[in-house]
Amino acid sequence: MDKVSRRLQDEISHISQKIEESLLSFFDKLPNDPLTNIIRYHMGWLNRDFKKEDSYKGKRLRPVLCSLVCKITGGRIEDSYPPGIALELTHNFSLVHDDIQDKDLFRRGRETVWSIWGIAQGINVGDAMISLAHKAILDSRLDYYKKYRLIDILDTAIFRLCQGQFMDVSFEERQDVEIEEYLQMVQGKTCSMFEASVEMGIVVSEREDLAEQFVSIARNLGLGFQILDDILGLWGDPKVTGKPVGSDLRQNKKTYPIILGLKERPEAREIVLSKDKTEKDIEYIIKLFESSGIIDLCKEKVASYLSKAREMIECLPLDKENIGLLMELTYYLENREK
Repeated sequence: MDKVSRRLQDEISHISQKIEESLLSFFDKLPNDPLTNIIRYHMGWLNRDFKKEDSYKGKRLRPVLCSLVCKITGGRIEDSYPPGIALELTHNFSLVHDDIQDKDLFRRGRETVWSIWGIAQGINVGDAMISLAHKAILDSRLDYYKKYRLIDILDTAIFRLCQGQFMDVSFEERQDVEIEEYLQMVQGKTCSMFEASVEMGIVVSEREDLAEQFVSIARNLGLGFQILDDILGLWGDPKVTGKPVGSDLRQNKKTYPIILGLKERPEAREIVLSKDKTEKDIEYIIKLFESSGIIDLCKEKVASYLSKAREMIECLPLDKENIGLLMELTYYLENREK
């Protein structure tokens, strides 16, 4: 199954459009001030001069997951939009701060917030986005219990995300990082938000009896997603990904392919761990890892995690049509290019 069905395409397109409309409606009620406009810039609605611009806004994957899970478990999809807004704002807060920590100059093909307005203001922008994520839930028409559960899930995910990011940054100063440590980091940095997305979806659909199954599925999706992200960081097309190739190597990140590469090609260790790598060094390492089969090993691991997710999906107490839709989503994630 290498093609996404028209139904899944339509579902993703419809949910993405509704989330976009909900986000814009939410921001229409916020001030027209520099802080909020910088957030609007990062979200893809304004240019750096705060004029309207329609740029690439990301995949909106986490709110799509939330809404899709809500719908297929019998909930009102409209109820999933407030937590969807919160998820998207939280995800983007992490990106703004991540760009600062990694000193990335570009995100989604545009200049990063900190590279234009400075590190201090970038921190303020990210912090503001967390508060707005809470506001999106608290201002919604959902009942008190659901609001409480959603905030609790969100805050737990934010803490786990920060734990993962803390580990990711700490790895930059270490020469040896084990695969098990990497996976623990990813479970915080990436899986936490995937898990929160599906759990929020089942909270609003009132099917919390399915929480454990959906969270396990999301964890495997997140692990596969991050390893594929690591692959794209070394071998992706920068015109598609919006980020320069090899940035993980420049920043001494310990991603899945880099950890494997260090084990498979120890002769490259000195160059990989150097803090003064040239562009020729970056090109050499990427080609060396590719010729050593590292990219294939990484893709096999991605396939393994997504295969586990599919096995769990097949066990869900849902009709065949919705099972099929979730299965297709795993292939959609596996074949992405950015």
